[in-house]
Amino acid sequence: LGNSHRIWNAQSGGMTLDIAMYMAHLGSIAYSNQKLLSVSAMGTLQHGVDHTVLANLRYETGFLQFYITGTANTEERVAIQGSNGRIVLDPPAHTPERVRLFRDRGRGKFEETVFDFSLPQEDSKYQWNYPGSIGFVYEIDAVSKALSENRLECPDFTHDESLQVAMILDEIRRQVGA
Repeated sequence: LGNSHRIWNAQSGGMTLDIAMYMAHLGSIAYSNQKLLSVSAMGTLQHGVDHTVLANLRYETGFLQFYITGTANTEERVAIQGSNGRIVLDPPAHTPERVRLFRDRGRGKFEETVFDFSLPQEDSKYQWNYPGSIGFVYEIDAVSKALSENRLECPDFTHDESLQVAMILDEIRRQVGA
């Protein structure tokens, strides 16, 4: 990406604001009604914005960890580790078609349950930038429905959840130095 690309704009760019918002939101879903205990992050800067970030979000009963970068073509896999097992969102994690649940069944033993979710059919009149982006139509539909019902927020993602995600992103950027 060239130096003038929006991703390098210090006011709105960087990997955290571009991608990590989706990962942080996963934590609010996985650990709903739990207190976020800590945010730990490290990363590198390029053009004055965060370029590569490793973040750990600690909740009362588990962790959410993610790695994002503008350098490599990462697999975009998310693991949510809890006290009784883990949830893995297979790539691309921003619109997964497969989610795997691993229930702890003793040291080194897990019971795996697989959930498959098909994405809507691609519409040839629209061009999507990334694989699986057609999955964003669910988000678009939810916002559209809320607006048509004169709601000020979506019941699926409240203002409080939005503020928590924003706080997490601000903390990640602060720790990375962006």
